[in-house]
Amino acid sequence: MQTIFDYTENECPWYYFDSSYKVLMGACLVVFGVFGVLLNGWLFATFVHSHLLVFKSHVLVLNLCSASFGRNLLGFPFAGSSAIAKRWLFGPTSCQLYAFLHQFFAVFQITALFCIVLERYLLAKFYKLERCLYFKYYWTLLGVCWVNSVVFSAPPLFGYGVYSCDSTGTSCSLLWPSLDSGAKQLGFSVPYVIVCGLIPVVGIFYYMGKAVRLEKIYYRGPHLKDESRFTKTVHVLTVITLALWIPAAVLAGWQWLPVLLYGYRPHVPQVLAIVAPISAEAATSVPVLCYLVGDDRLRAALIGRMQKQYALLHPKYARKYQRDMY
Repeated sequence: MQTIFDYTENECPWYYFDSSYKVLMGACLVVFGVFGVLLNGWLFATFVHSHLLVFKSHVLVLNLCSASFGRNLLGFPFAGSSAIAKRWLFGPTSCQLYAFLHQFFAVFQITALFCIVLERYLLAKFYKLERCLYFKYYWTLLGVCWVNSVVFSAPPLFGYGVYSCDSTGTSCSLLWPSLDSGAKQLGFSVPYVIVCGLIPVVGIFYYMGKAVRLEKIYYRGPHLKDESRFTKTVHVLTVITLALWIPAAVLAGWQWLPVLLYGYRPHVPQVLAIVAPISAEAATSVPVLCYLVGDDRLRAALIGRMQKQYALLHPKYARKYQRDMY
């Protein structure tokens, strides 16, 4: 089995990797990155100008968009250009900074997904109890996203875990430790997998099921049907996003489990190494696309922002949302 070179502070742990695959990966990262920037920038501009996005739930929509937008701005200019150049272009210090921000936005995304799914459940539960979900709950969820992201991205900068080049040698990410790496590395990686992987995924599907059951029982009026439609949109975008993250999860397991169990780092399959970052980059566009397809109010706001009118909507929706603006 091919193994990774020992990590040093000023050198990437290079793998053998076909250069044509690197160029293909770089081109895909640029395409999906630019597409994601345009979509998430469109949503940002809509939030600034549209009078339709007035619900408290839209704060969490913007929160998820922020994570996607940050990952887009970070990803394709650095990882994409380096992949096309077939090597990391920006030096060891920038490698550390890039890996930190990449980790930050990755944790932010999964936490933001969990928070918006949890909010859908809390709304249904509080409606059952005839109570309101106040802004303090939303600020708490936003705070959880930021704190959790910092807590699980900063430690490798201080020796608890290691940031290094990824399996292609063109980007930087968390280097999974072996049993010989010491308690500092393992002490970070194990909680990271549990808190930022297992718990959010299990919690997402648990609260999805609870929210759907409560909404079927209590959401009857027209306004509540709009809430139920938004909940379905959130659930669909969450499932699609998690599905697009599966290659990255498989790649992490492929890198870590042999190191953890047998003490060696296997060569990563080239197809897996390029599919994982491409699908993760593509996942940043999923929320806006799902909002366009599944939620009338967000679609009206987005199209209205682009067209500065509502001619592309069904007439009854155009009249409804135009009235909401006055």
